[in-house]
Amino acid sequence: MLTPGRAIDDGVVTGRVILASLLAVVLVSGGCGGANSLDTTSTTNGSGSTSTILTTSTVSTTTSTTTTSTTTTSPPTTVTTLPTSTTSQPGTTTPTPTGAAVPVWKGATTLPLVALTFDAGSDRGHAEEILDLLAANGIRATFGMTGLWAEANPDLLHRMIDEGHTLMNHTYDHPHMETLTTDERLEQLERAESVIFDLTGVSTKPYFRPPYGAYNNRVLTDVGAAGYRYSVMWTVDSLGWKGLPTAEVIDRCLSGAQPGAIFLLHVGAASTDYTALPAIISGLTDAGYQYVTIPELIP
Repeated sequence: MLTPGRAIDDGVVTGRVILASLLAVVLVSGGCGGANSLDTTSTTNGSGSTSTILTTSTVSTTTSTTTTSTTTTSPPTTVTTLPTSTTSQPGTTTPTPTGAAVPVWKGATTLPLVALTFDAGSDRGHAEEILDLLAANGIRATFGMTGLWAEANPDLLHRMIDEGHTLMNHTYDHPHMETLTTDERLEQLERAESVIFDLTGVSTKPYFRPPYGAYNNRVLTDVGAAGYRYSVMWTVDSLGWKGLPTAEVIDRCLSGAQPGAIFLLHVGAASTDYTALPAIISGLTDAGYQYVTIPELIP
């Protein structure tokens, strides 16, 4: 701004006019405003815009553009698939539909209680000798009973009941239940129950022993609908039914003993369980275990 009353030098006026012109150029070029000197330099920033820098300025400003990068991360999706078939391993928990039979691998107790269970689905085998041995030791056991076996051996079936043993429904003729339709599964259960009840007046409900230990959720649903709350599995499979040597059967049973253990044994002639049974009973008794039936272990 010019001060009134002063003599004005033409050179000064000319310089100020030039300065004013340059300032106008800076403003038009798009750079940020500022008081600058006569010398200028043009630069290009990373975004492609041009800034004019005055080298003798009292304030120098450049134009820059900042780019913000935003990354969106989607949360991971977890898909849980419920198992539909048995794992055939003790201690495994299998989710079951509402109202379905519950697979039980051992009793929920810390007391030294064990249950001996014998499946009877093939021949008469060693059933009579096994009953003699149980009676001699004051042991009550539980038998997985097929309808066919009951029809073929009514005398032994009566003896089991008379001596305090209990029964589980092992189907009529031992099929793979998971391969059947609902109607066929219900027929297997109802036919076995009818045969056993007609012969003894005793029901197998609410205990079901699946043939081959095989089931899926559809089987458990149908079994539950038929009035069986429990699908009784096992803690220890002796493997005597496979012809395992007697000494190995004994070792498997004694090493697998624990409170609430359920032992799977068989009465058939091909099984080595009968020859191992005296030593199994002796070993369990010496270890302080007491014997209960499945209804006592799983009320």
